[in-house]
Amino acid sequence: MRKAAVAVLMLVCAAPAVRAAGPGTTAVPVLQIPMSARAAGMGTSFTAVASDASALFYNPAGLARLNAHELDFSFASGQGETSIQNFAYAGPTPFTGISGNGYTSFGANLLYSQSGKIEINRLAPNGSLASSESVSAGSDLVLSGGYAERVGMTPLELRDQTYQIDHYLGIGGKYVRSTIVSKTGSAFAADVGYLVHSPEAGWSFGASALNVGGKIKYNEEREPLPTTFRGGFAWQGGVPSVHNVIASLDGDYLTHEREWHANLGLEYFWVKTYGMRIGYQVHRDDAGLTVGLGLRWKGRFLFDYAWGLAKSLSDQHRITVSYRFGGVPPSQRGRQRRPFIESVPERDQLRNIEDRQPQFTDPPPRPRAVPRERSTGVPGWIY
Repeated sequence: MRKAAVAVLMLVCAAPAVRAAGPGTTAVPVLQIPMSARAAGMGTSFTAVASDASALFYNPAGLARLNAHELDFSFASGQGETSIQNFAYAGPTPFTGISGNGYTSFGANLLYSQSGKIEINRLAPNGSLASSESVSAGSDLVLSGGYAERVGMTPLELRDQTYQIDHYLGIGGKYVRSTIVSKTGSAFAADVGYLVHSPEAGWSFGASALNVGGKIKYNEEREPLPTTFRGGFAWQGGVPSVHNVIASLDGDYLTHEREWHANLGLEYFWVKTYGMRIGYQVHRDDAGLTVGLGLRWKGRFLFDYAWGLAKSLSDQHRITVSYRFGGVPPSQRGRQRRPFIESVPERDQLRNIEDRQPQFTDPPPRPRAVPRERSTGVPGWIY
């Protein structure tokens, strides 16, 4: 048992060096774990959907699609002894945006994970047990924020019908602090996303680049964060008051690991209250079929649950509780900046302006009195 504990400690302390030496490995794997129960239930096929506070994990441009303020709390289990909690906020802003096309939104996120504890046994010179100590195996803290807005609109005429195509762009940044036993490192990274959506047709396309440019330093060497490129399509349809369906196809590529994954997802809601989800992840070692449930109460309180059956028989559970408030009508969200036109007199026109004022030598004539007609009792605006 003592030898096993010492071996575990040596492996954990040497983990950064092992990852740095092996090709296609990165640090802070918690950045690859899906947090939102809604997205997890759809097999993480969420790049082209991204219409809630979890958009920062998949596509920052999706923040612009929120029409209300949202507070989220997510909990994840099933990753061994690791426990993960996530707090998120996202909502619209009253500004028309840099491009002046409206639909501006802001989001922030706080993620904290803890990897359980390990036992450290210290041996005396004669080989006997000198002391034993239980310490944390590691933890991760991720602070992130993002901003998105509509950057343009494109009308498309097809078969005597006009479709409006909205273009959204989002950017984000994050601070990562990771600890492995007694080694601590920190790093900064950036996110960028693009989303195009047609409300009339229901189609949307999304693409994003996540965890770009960040490297974390534990010992002497710096290790890259899991830079990920995502892309996907989605379709939303049905009768909004009764049935609502979202189908999505998604894919992601890890640049340093040189691995790709494909994701399929389906969401169905009945009377905007009861929802079911199913998804499947392809070319992934620790995932496969995912299922989920959703409940909406009065449009404000939201509860989402997802269950992923991993190939290692270690079930993964996600729970997200949300509260929405302060809804903003789409007409106000889509308000555009009015053009500012100002007419300023030229300098030559202002010169000697006193000389150009009319001069009256005689007092102006008094207006002649006009006899009033007798009122008929009928307002004049009728005519």
